[in-house]
Amino acid sequence: MSNKNVQYKISKEDMEKISKSSGNAGNSTPAKEKVGVGTIIFRVICALIAVAYFGLIFFGQYFMDKNGMLLSSLNPFSGAANPNNIIRIAGLCIMTLSISFVLRFLIGLLVNNKKVTKKIGIAFIELLGNLVKYASYIVLIVLVLSALGVNTTELVAGLGILGLILGLGITSLIEDIVAGIFIIAERLFDVGDIIVLDGFRGTVVSIGIRSTKIADVGNDVLTVRNSSIGSLVNLTDRQSAAAVTIPLAPDEHIEKVEAIFHSVDLEAISAKYPKMIGNPLPLGICGMTEKGVQNYLLVCGCKEADKYDMERALFYEFKNICDKNNIKLGLPLSPEEQTND
Repeated sequence: MSNKNVQYKISKEDMEKISKSSGNAGNSTPAKEKVGVGTIIFRVICALIAVAYFGLIFFGQYFMDKNGMLLSSLNPFSGAANPNNIIRIAGLCIMTLSISFVLRFLIGLLVNNKKVTKKIGIAFIELLGNLVKYASYIVLIVLVLSALGVNTTELVAGLGILGLILGLGITSLIEDIVAGIFIIAERLFDVGDIIVLDGFRGTVVSIGIRSTKIADVGNDVLTVRNSSIGSLVNLTDRQSAAAVTIPLAPDEHIEKVEAIFHSVDLEAISAKYPKMIGNPLPLGICGMTEKGVQNYLLVCGCKEADKYDMERALFYEFKNICDKNNIKLGLPLSPEEQTND
C-alpha cells in the first residue's frame, strides 16, 4: 500500500478558524483587495465631480447662459461651433466614464441575483462588465480625437488594418480570448464551481479574458491560460462521496467487525451531520499492508464542498465505535511502508 499521495484534508471553515486563531481573520478564499483611504477619497472626489457635471448639464441653463462658453463646451450635444477643447474633452471624459461606472455597477448587482446567475452564470456577467469597461475606453478615445478635429472614420479603418497586422503577432493572446469566450458560452464551469484541473482541485475564483484562476482550500491560487485548459472534472454539478479507511489489526476478525459496523444505528450518525447525504456505508476490506493491517472502507454521500468535513466525521464516529466494541486497530505505517507500494 502506498501513501505517497496522502494529504491533510482541511476544509474552508478550518482555514478560517486557523486564520482567526493566529490573529489573521482572513478567509480561505482569496482575499479581496482592501480599499485604502486614498482610494476612497479619490472615488468620492470623482463622484462629486460627476454630480457637479451632470448638475450643470441639466440645471445650469436656469442660472447660467446656456450659450456661454462653459455650458456649451461641457455639453457635447449643444452643437456649439467653437467650443473650448479643454473643457469639451474634460466633459467627454466625465460623461463617458460616469456612464461606464453606472452600467458596470448595475451589472455587478446581477451577481447577487441567484436567479440570474443560475441562468447565465457569474462568469458571463463579469465578462459583460469587462466589455463595458473596455468599450467605454475605446468610445472615449474616439470622442476625444473627434473633438480635436481628427477624422475618426479614417482612423478606425486604419486601426482595423493595424489590428489585423498585430493579430498575426499575438496569436496566443487571441487563442486565450477565444477559449475564454467558449468556456463562458458553453458553461464548462462557472465562478464558484469546484473543479479538478491537471490534478489541482480548487474553486474557480475568476474567469478572465485571458486566464482563469483556481484557489484550493489552502488559498493557493493556480492561474492558467484559457487556451491551455483541456480535460477537467467539474465536481459541482453532481453528488460526491466522502471515503475513509479504518486500519484494523492483522489478528482482528473481519466477521466481528462487519457485524458491529452493520449493527450500529447508521441513521443516527447521519442525523448528527446535516451535510451528510444518506446513511454511511461500511463497504468492507479494500486492501492490506505488508504487515497484514486490514484497511476497512467506509463511505457516505455529500456535496463536493463538504467532502473533507464528512471524511473527518466518518473517522470520528467509527473510531468511537471501534473503541466501544474493543475492535483492535492497526499500527501506523512505518516510513518504509509510506514510501513503498
